[in-house]
Amino acid sequence: MEFGPVPLCEAEGAILAHAVRTATGRLPKGRRLTGDDVAAIGASGFDTVTVARLEPADLDENAAAARIAGALTSGSLRPGPAANGRCNLYARRAGLVLVQAEGVIAANRIDEALTLATLPAFASVVAGQLAATIKIITFGTAEAKVGQVAAAAAGTVSVAGFRPQTAALIQTRLPHTTEALLTKTERSTRERLRRIEARVSQTYVTEHREDDLAAALAEAKVAAGLIAVIGASAIVDRRDVVPAAIVAAGGEIEHFGLPVDPGNLTLLARLGEATVVAMPGSARSPREQGSDWVLERLAAGLPVDSGTIAGFGVGGLLKEIRARPMLRDRTPPEEAKPKPTVDAILLAAGQSKRMGLRNKLLEPIGGEPLVRRVAAAVGAAGIRRLIVVTGHEADLVRDALSGLECHFADNPDYPTGMGSSVAAGARAVFDSAEPPDAAIICLGDMPDITPAVLDALIINYDPAAGRTIVAAANAGKRGNPVLWDRRFAEDLASLGGDAGARDILLEHAEHVVTVEMEDDAVLHDLDTPAALDAYREGKVGTGDNGV
Repeated sequence: MEFGPVPLCEAEGAILAHAVRTATGRLPKGRRLTGDDVAAIGASGFDTVTVARLEPADLDENAAAARIAGALTSGSLRPGPAANGRCNLYARRAGLVLVQAEGVIAANRIDEALTLATLPAFASVVAGQLAATIKIITFGTAEAKVGQVAAAAAGTVSVAGFRPQTAALIQTRLPHTTEALLTKTERSTRERLRRIEARVSQTYVTEHREDDLAAALAEAKVAAGLIAVIGASAIVDRRDVVPAAIVAAGGEIEHFGLPVDPGNLTLLARLGEATVVAMPGSARSPREQGSDWVLERLAAGLPVDSGTIAGFGVGGLLKEIRARPMLRDRTPPEEAKPKPTVDAILLAAGQSKRMGLRNKLLEPIGGEPLVRRVAAAVGAAGIRRLIVVTGHEADLVRDALSGLECHFADNPDYPTGMGSSVAAGARAVFDSAEPPDAAIICLGDMPDITPAVLDALIINYDPAAGRTIVAAANAGKRGNPVLWDRRFAEDLASLGGDAGARDILLEHAEHVVTVEMEDDAVLHDLDTPAALDAYREGKVGTGDNGV
């Protein structure tokens, strides 16, 4: 591949190496330059531009990424589309990611420009979740090298799917055990088991005595393949109440204790055809703990024995949980992480062309204009301020928002498309006297967005950990809104025309984190009269809500 600066007169047909802002908009890196592009670059004062040109034996970045991803595609992994030199692989079903580390390392050693990254081995994923990614660093590479990497990578990543099973839950109680605690524990345990596709068909509450628990175990083993036990008192020895009851019921203790914290006091046993996992008090919380690692591997059909459990110690030190009575480390705790400052940008400048003569943002939904409904929800989230970008029928939109706490940014270029509105909002937010740490870009025509959606994005925003673009998602599909760290201010402010922020998302895919939401409100907007009417009739609109 050839690479370097060339005179503009030689740039047509080459691949743009670095994004260029012109008077007519932003040209992203990786774009194959047209004559009009070259003219726009020249009109902006450039006489040279840095480009790449592929040679006959090269594959372009997307073809290379797709070929390597194809070698990893299997019954448990599916590839996404290749774009900007990246091709992601997604789990076809819920399960655990299996990684052959030696093969991944071998693939990555072949050529520094051809990279394969995976989730950690045994990471738990849901259907549609990203499990691995191929990224081609350069704009093109030798086809022979791509073939070598594909051969080395084949079969190195897969997902062991969770197998549906029937489960029983047994809790024991002491005189001080409250009904509220039992109810909370049942709720959190049902959810824990649901994630591994185990359905709780039986629940028992017994006294914390060996004979009572043994009777419940003997009954549960008849119909359940998995028995989860949470005692009122933690197990501290193989002869304690819970393990003694398992033995009394005819079971056998396989392993007691995990090198995982929290979750040390987990016990694994067999009782007839059933597997018993006795969990400590930390399992009353929905947070990850050692018992989850045992349950997940069992559900995925993977071996769990003393050798497997010994390996849990690598990475077994999990985060502190609030339920602990004291910190194990007596050194003074670090200062609390400061809460980020986040503004919201609400796009309300569009012409609603697909709606005909109607301005969809002013259409009544639940007795109020759609844009007011959305603005009220956004404004109720944990943001500092709300900036509404106006354009088409700006005065009417402002009137519709009368009384709400918001600020306005006018976009005189709104007829050119959404990109110009994103840019206007970004400039209003990040070029202000006190710019925020991040901004959430919201669409004005998504009627069911709630404050909780924005709050979830803010909670998952962590620039120190590289989580600088946070997008709402449902069922593995990315939607809106999207939170952007301040470092992307210039990219957003340089957008123009009808090009939204999707190119920036693709360009910085390694920084994107998706947050799974409870429903599909983050995927739907109201773009057409049919979608609006369907929504009013109780059906969901299906507009294209991409920014």
